[in-house]
Amino acid sequence: MTAGSVDDADLAVRWGPRPYPQLLRGPRHRWWRPLVGAAVAVAGVGVLIALIGVAYAVAEVVLGRPLTDEELLASPVAFLANNLVLAALIPLSWAAVRLGHGIGPRWVVSVMGRLRWRWLFVSGLLPAVVVLVTVGGLGLLSAAAGEEPFGSGDQRRTGAVVALLVVVVLTTPLQAAGEEYFFRGWMSQAIGSWFRRPGVGAVVAALVSATAFAYAHGDQDPWLYADRFLFGLTASYLAWRTGGLETGIAFHAVNNIVVFVPTVLAGGLSESLGTTSASPLLVVVDAVGFAVIALGAARMARRRGLVRLSVPPRVESSLGAVNGPV
Repeated sequence: MTAGSVDDADLAVRWGPRPYPQLLRGPRHRWWRPLVGAAVAVAGVGVLIALIGVAYAVAEVVLGRPLTDEELLASPVAFLANNLVLAALIPLSWAAVRLGHGIGPRWVVSVMGRLRWRWLFVSGLLPAVVVLVTVGGLGLLSAAAGEEPFGSGDQRRTGAVVALLVVVVLTTPLQAAGEEYFFRGWMSQAIGSWFRRPGVGAVVAALVSATAFAYAHGDQDPWLYADRFLFGLTASYLAWRTGGLETGIAFHAVNNIVVFVPTVLAGGLSESLGTTSASPLLVVVDAVGFAVIALGAARMARRRGLVRLSVPPRVESSLGAVNGPV
């Protein structure tokens, strides 16, 4: 079938322009495809977890002793390994989409089938400002109350601190991208493909992926869970309103870097990574910040005429990505 034929045009009209969470609901969609993709994803995550265990076991053999909590959580090598493993969620998401849905992995990142680099950097400016204000404000409040806002206790030489800062700045964007590709990318699109109505698919996908994202962070009290759940909902909203993962990646990366850099300098990285609780104030402040970022990014996307709708893959030859109301 040649591009632009009547049959292709009919397919394009039938499937219509769709938002990002429903890009996998096209001519190749079957009810069982998300389950195959999930099997690929679960198997891949199992392999990644096993690799982490092997790496720790090898390290203990080389050192001739068990690793300390600091070495497990916050040494430069451990932090690098953790970020690289999470970055591996990107090719894992590609594999889940290709093997499970029979769709090219490029459609995981945006309705354009590619990463929109200019938008990635432009849309990261607002989150950077908001996160700096909220983290700085909470830090000042904690300091005024006589607390250590960024923790303490890690004993490191200057070289180790510098190494950690380099690892944080260079690899945290990859870690953030990996989590966005997995939770807001493959997972949201797979869930969204089950629903005929785009709005219902987007909402259910956002709720399920935000829940999975929060639980994936391990043991936590209800307030910390709520904070991470709200973060996940915000990132899903950004993907829906902007047509891709770029803004969520920028938001996620900026948030983590702004939090990690001062904790490394203060000697509180081990404490920060091991925390299992949060205050109600943190959740309220973050919720306000998340809302500002979500609404601001949606407004920026609308003013720039950002493409946020596309016909599903396999019929894109007829219409490609199309503009739609933001």
